[in-house]
Amino acid sequence: MVPPIDNFIETPARTRIRVGLAPVQNAIHSLLLLTKTEELSGLGDWVIQTAQKLSPEELHQHYRVMIAFYHAILPQQRWSSFPVYLNHLAQMDPIALRDKMIDSYFGLSMHKEISAQFTNETAIASEDNYIAFLEERFGTKYIDDDLERWAYGYVVDPPAMQELIVTHLQKYWQEHLAIEWERVLPILQKAVNAFQHVDFTQMGNFDAAEYVTGQALSAGHWEKKCQEAEGLYFAPSLHVGPYLGKFFEENSLGFIFGARLPDNAPIHAPELSQADIYVRLNALSDETRLQMLKYISNQGESCSTEIINALDLSQSAASRHLTQLTATGYLLARRVDGAKCYRLDKDRIGNTLDTVKAFLLQ
Repeated sequence: MVPPIDNFIETPARTRIRVGLAPVQNAIHSLLLLTKTEELSGLGDWVIQTAQKLSPEELHQHYRVMIAFYHAILPQQRWSSFPVYLNHLAQMDPIALRDKMIDSYFGLSMHKEISAQFTNETAIASEDNYIAFLEERFGTKYIDDDLERWAYGYVVDPPAMQELIVTHLQKYWQEHLAIEWERVLPILQKAVNAFQHVDFTQMGNFDAAEYVTGQALSAGHWEKKCQEAEGLYFAPSLHVGPYLGKFFEENSLGFIFGARLPDNAPIHAPELSQADIYVRLNALSDETRLQMLKYISNQGESCSTEIINALDLSQSAASRHLTQLTATGYLLARRVDGAKCYRLDKDRIGNTLDTVKAFLLQ
């Protein structure tokens, strides 16, 4: 008797943890960071320098396109290059592109259920409906009313929306990002190659996320997301600084993380070690941030309001500095009675000094 053919054919197991370039998600995230330079300190040099080259009018238009149409721009699968993806966007049916964005709003995992009054048709039936729908999905405080009313004119004119998105992305790729991608690609590839030597089989998703990103992630927030994902995809970036980007691809959770080498990497890449050191030292290069660290160290633990009052800072300035120090790992944050409190991570301070020493003396 001939054995069943299934005995001879085995479908390769899908890799649970992957590290790769994700060129399209990487490029879109870099363009998105150009809208965040006033909110986040410590971003990569290319982000800061490119934002400074743009006129206020160019920055405003870039903000409008990237924020209002982000879910139309974001890919739903992996693509080999940004130009290939741009060609795909240009060839899409305009209504399908618009509907992809609206569908993503309905598909977002939010705490609040969608009310029965909204369908794909009723959500865009009028400008007021569109604003009400977005406010229900994201919350009133997260919706820029003027921006979304401007965007609505394109939502109901899909060919114009497609033309705006494609033309804008092509311009920024050709004038700003293409040369930069060519410069960073060999460095990012070294990071990918180094992590591909790591055995992740004994790590859970959350442990792998902390290992690859080099960050102590919030267990309450990230652990649940990592556990729910069928797989994790990590893409290194030289633009994101100490922060993390996030994207979804099928049933995988994707991270954009600061390019680095894993511990005890078999690959020698001084430019990656230098990039990691730059991110860490950048957080220490500001007088206010050093004062924050010293104050928190002296107090043992301090809440944000105490830090603001002690150092006479505005809410926005304190938030920006504390966000960078936390993302870089110098501060550990937790909530106490609804307030965010911080303490110094002494191990991270020592590790930074060891990293600088190893780089200089190797």
